[in-house]
Amino acid sequence: MFYQLCYFLFGLAVVSARRVNFYRKDYVYFEDYDAFYKLHGVNLSTWNLSFLTCDDEGAELFYPATDNEWEVASKLAQVTPIEDEIFVGIHDKFVLGEYVTINGRPTNVTIENTDNILQEPHCVAMNIRTGAYRVIECDDSGPSRTTEVLPFICKKVEEVTCPTIDKGYKYVKETRKCYKINENRKTWSKAMETCFMEGGMLVVIESTMESLILHDLINDNTKHNDEIEKYHAGFKKFYPLEDFYTIKGHKLQDSGYNDWYPGNNDNERCGAVLKLNSKLYLDMNECDTLLYPFVCEIGVIA
Repeated sequence: MFYQLCYFLFGLAVVSARRVNFYRKDYVYFEDYDAFYKLHGVNLSTWNLSFLTCDDEGAELFYPATDNEWEVASKLAQVTPIEDEIFVGIHDKFVLGEYVTINGRPTNVTIENTDNILQEPHCVAMNIRTGAYRVIECDDSGPSRTTEVLPFICKKVEEVTCPTIDKGYKYVKETRKCYKINENRKTWSKAMETCFMEGGMLVVIESTMESLILHDLINDNTKHNDEIEKYHAGFKKFYPLEDFYTIKGHKLQDSGYNDWYPGNNDNERCGAVLKLNSKLYLDMNECDTLLYPFVCEIGVIA
């Protein structure tokens, strides 16, 4: 029965992951940061109202998550001109002097004028020309308090999770796949069955980049770090042809990765990857007797 399922899978046209770079008409997508942004530059607001406006739009008040992301603000300002500063999603509302992002993550950015501020919660503004930060008052003291109003940016990041509650699967944005390193050694056939029952398949490497990512995942997720280790992978030789086909129904040579281990045994029928030092090679296994760990993958469609 399982082999019938395998052949059925083999004949399926696998739906490729599609990428839709759209959130709302008023948001702009920046590929470098894989996120959507909207500059609110006309109707200035307090920090708290800026936060709530972004939340109403299903987004978050922007703060630079990487060293150069602050430059997004200056690029947006080329379309909608604004003054030099915007609110960003950094504050010390929970513990005075301990600045965190709106996601609750600690931040070690340098913030100017922190020595000359009142003993009350503070928020942060950023200069869009230089990326420098400045402490400003939040509007937590009620409507009688006069606080600064500034432009702000809302940011939306695509929320992608693995389509399973199995915590062993890890999502990788670069390949839009979820991977699980399974150290429970099985035959190739049993490994394929396990992946299939989990909603996936044995891994198919489709680029050099993916081979490097998978190599690092194996190193990070295994209890040992042997220089040489073999893992079952999702390709197989189909007689009477001598060609290997992937579980996705394509010739292996057309899959995007074809770097074979020089000492492979050409007489075997089932696929593997061989981790040799800092590289992964394609290799071959016997299908129903030899036991190896294996890697499952689940494609993510968004």
